[in-house]
Amino acid sequence: MLALGLAACGGQDAAVPGPSATAFVFAVRGVPDAEGRFVAVTDDPAVLARLDDQLALPESERSLHIAGPIASGNGGHNLAWSWHFIPSRWDVVEASIEVCDGTPQAVEKDVGRWVAEVGTFCPWASYVQRRM
Repeated sequence: MLALGLAACGGQDAAVPGPSATAFVFAVRGVPDAEGRFVAVTDDPAVLARLDDQLALPESERSLHIAGPIASGNGGHNLAWSWHFIPSRWDVVEASIEVCDGTPQAVEKDVGRWVAEVGTFCPWASYVQRRM
């Protein structure tokens, strides 16, 4: 709980991942590798189970996309970007609203607006690529 409070005081609405947290690489279909890959961390057992189910499928059949709140900074795990999904506060879902759809680069170009106004990121073309 202390870690949450310190992160909030630092200007980022970010949770510190617990020791059992696992990092996953997500990819966005139709976006070049360097521009379409990002990392998210969770220790939520239900999300971990859904991710394992997705990873058991061929990549072309992985249909759930990531959706959840994001924060500024790379969070110590999304190193290629200046934003990250708040650990263990995101999920993989079948559908989400259009306002949060986009690409990692779209978020990168306007992180402040995405964090303050949109609040969540749900790239519809994303899928879990692998466990780190």
